[in-house]
Amino acid sequence: MTAIESISLFTEQLVRAKTGKSLSDIEREVLRLSLSGKTYSQIAYKSDYSRDYISQNVAPKLWKLLSNILKERISKTNCLSVLERQLLIDQASKKQPIQTSLINTSTIQSSEISEINDCKLLDGRIPMGSPYYIERAEQLICYSEINKPGSFLRIKAPRQMGKTSLLMRTISYAIKQQYQTVRLSLRRVDSTVIKDINKFLRWFCASVTRKLQLESKLNEYWDEDIGSIESCTLYFQEYLLSIIDNPIVLAIDEVDYIFQSPEIANDFLSMLHSWYGETKEVKLWQKLRIVLVKSTEVYIAMNINKSPFNMGIAIDLSPFTLEQIQELAHRYQIELLPQEQNQLMRLVGGHPYLINTTFYHIKCHHVSLESLIKTAATDTGIYSNHLHQHLQNLQQYPELKTAFEQVLRAITPVELEQVLAFKLKSMGLVVQLEGNLVMPSCDLYRRYFYDVFVGI
Repeated sequence: MTAIESISLFTEQLVRAKTGKSLSDIEREVLRLSLSGKTYSQIAYKSDYSRDYISQNVAPKLWKLLSNILKERISKTNCLSVLERQLLIDQASKKQPIQTSLINTSTIQSSEISEINDCKLLDGRIPMGSPYYIERAEQLICYSEINKPGSFLRIKAPRQMGKTSLLMRTISYAIKQQYQTVRLSLRRVDSTVIKDINKFLRWFCASVTRKLQLESKLNEYWDEDIGSIESCTLYFQEYLLSIIDNPIVLAIDEVDYIFQSPEIANDFLSMLHSWYGETKEVKLWQKLRIVLVKSTEVYIAMNINKSPFNMGIAIDLSPFTLEQIQELAHRYQIELLPQEQNQLMRLVGGHPYLINTTFYHIKCHHVSLESLIKTAATDTGIYSNHLHQHLQNLQQYPELKTAFEQVLRAITPVELEQVLAFKLKSMGLVVQLEGNLVMPSCDLYRRYFYDVFVGI
């Protein structure tokens, strides 16, 4: 039995002896994970409850109960040291062999500290279990929706906003519900395959079959006389959905890659739309829960002024709030003054990747926030790669560049044509106010692109 388990067991026995009642399952989980140094956000994720419910309901009641029993104030911060001491006192009174310390608290390192010591820049999706993943309201919506028969989710945002990280946690949640899960990335499809609807849908069916660890029966269901879309539909309906009892969560990441072939994209999305329609009438199709993930920057190459994906529930990932930035700073063990928090929020507008990049450099390269802000909007600053990607897109589409220049020159919100406002917002460069009034989404974009396009 580990030291944490010993303390947890002792505490449960103590509560039972003093109150005649046992801790609930969620109270035991909060106790155990708090002793292990987990944050409330991590506890919420592991127990499938909201952070607010854990931090504002379960935990305060637990600490109050233990404080009353031990006649000593107990909180999440000191629960390990207090309960360890009580266990040692209990062992001494029973003349059991005493360990000078069950736990060397100086060497207890939560996952936050161990990852900080690794000092790796989180350039991409945030690994499962990482303390640097900040739970957002959209995550709980995904969890709720994925439990609904026949649900269809569309996770969308500009690049580096945390779409794939959210998808991975949604899949993890589905696995905990004992659902079958399949994750495909359209980035991995060969260019020759993605240009042919028959090849693409056979790849799609074969990939899903393999992920479900089933025998492929493509040739039995594929019929050129009825076409590849109907063959694919029958393959799902008469084989995959019929043979598996549990719900299937089909997560398709990087959907924007299919727009290399607009006709294929239209056919594929129309097929998924028809499947979603079937869930309203056919119970078998309700087993299937679909999650699409796409970067909204795909819209800039399309002649549209609104999203072409209108089925199911749209999950628009929002920037971090000031409170979430404060929480992430705490996990990086960085202390920011209130005015520094506001400075950072104005600079990057709560952009998750840019916030993580900032804290990484402050913690691991010992750079001050003040110095980072001074060089932020330059080609040598820590955000240069991010800025250069936006610059490349704007230079590729002159009408967007011209529209953005108009926004940069103004000191008040600017009204743009609907399609231009939509596309710049889809890139994350502007925030849209009333109607088609827009303004730069953060000071970083305003300063950098003003210098590049307008000049000092």
